[in-house]
Amino acid sequence: MKVSIARPLVVAAALIGMAGAARADLTLVEPQDFQGTGLGSVNTVLTLQSPGGTSTETGSVAWNGTMDVTSGDAKTGASQSLTRSFAELGVMSASDLRVVFNALEPGAAESISLTSLTLNVYDSTGGVVFSASTPTSYSFADTFSGAGNSGFVFALTASEAAELQAVFAPGLRVGLAASATDATGGLETFFVANSPTVTPVPEPSSLALLLGGLGCVLTLSQRRARRQQRALS
Repeated sequence: MKVSIARPLVVAAALIGMAGAARADLTLVEPQDFQGTGLGSVNTVLTLQSPGGTSTETGSVAWNGTMDVTSGDAKTGASQSLTRSFAELGVMSASDLRVVFNALEPGAAESISLTSLTLNVYDSTGGVVFSASTPTSYSFADTFSGAGNSGFVFALTASEAAELQAVFAPGLRVGLAASATDATGGLETFFVANSPTVTPVPEPSSLALLLGGLGCVLTLSQRRARRQQRALS
């Protein structure tokens, strides 16, 4: 499913602990404001919710060759936590694969920390043919309120994308494992999709300038044609 970006996410994303990272397999690309990415509208793979009055959540969804297996605080309702094939996700190449973290917090000023995120790719027997994890904990100072709005986009590094591409096949299944702290809301969701593509729309002022320029070119061409006609007559 193609995901459209409505506008840049106006949040402050503070990255914590980068100094200790020896290798970055799955890294934060950018924060985005997505529209319409609630449960059922995108290819959600993992949904977490902190139990009771706690603020920590952790869970996973995996493929055992026959069925999905969930653990921890992973929610198991319709479209909440399930592995999906690359074909179902619409992912055509490893370099275009994106994992999007949507934090559902009570208000825009609420913070949340994603302490871990692991992408696992399974073959038909349930064997893991590829795995990549975030190198550190990411602390987001602000989030958008409401389901499916705040999206923090993660991508594979070039070397990891090349490694996955070497075994890439449409039937391979994608699972996720994640944990978060300061999670005072819920449900936190993760979906997987192709790299979103944005086609810029010219602003009215730019469009007017372009049309004006074309008009000038047309006028000059007409004058040149009249001069040539007079010279020949």
